[in-house]
Amino acid sequence: MRRENALQQLRAAVKELSVQNQELIEKNLTLQERLRQAQVTAQPLPADTARLAQELHGELASCLQDLQSVYSIVTQRAQGKDPNLSLLLGIHSVQYPVKEKDDLLSPDGLAKKLVEVKQLHKEVEDLRTAISDRYAQDMGDNCITQ
Repeated sequence: MRRENALQQLRAAVKELSVQNQELIEKNLTLQERLRQAQVTAQPLPADTARLAQELHGELASCLQDLQSVYSIVTQRAQGKDPNLSLLLGIHSVQYPVKEKDDLLSPDGLAKKLVEVKQLHKEVEDLRTAISDRYAQDMGDNCITQ
């Protein structure tokens, strides 16, 4: 019963993580497209728009870091390990450096973040597969014992 409960919690966490990850990917792609359009027209972004875009990128970077933490926690629990308490409590030892925030508006900075988001998406899919396989095995074991 505890295992089933834990599996349900893991599935819910993975589903939530996947939804948030997809939203981040969509926001990132939207911002990249807007940035490309602004560069094509060769008009500099208005100061307010640039500031808001930079703030949004900072928030997306923070969300990515949080999603990576949640992924680590769920992976640790799926492996039967105790989760990293710092990650579980949301304690981050290092905040985003100022230089990295400035790089978020550059194409290289955006490309780097996109790679990180895609990697996290792949890891979430791998975790979902592992949890699904484990669930199927548990269901098979339960059928045999009943």
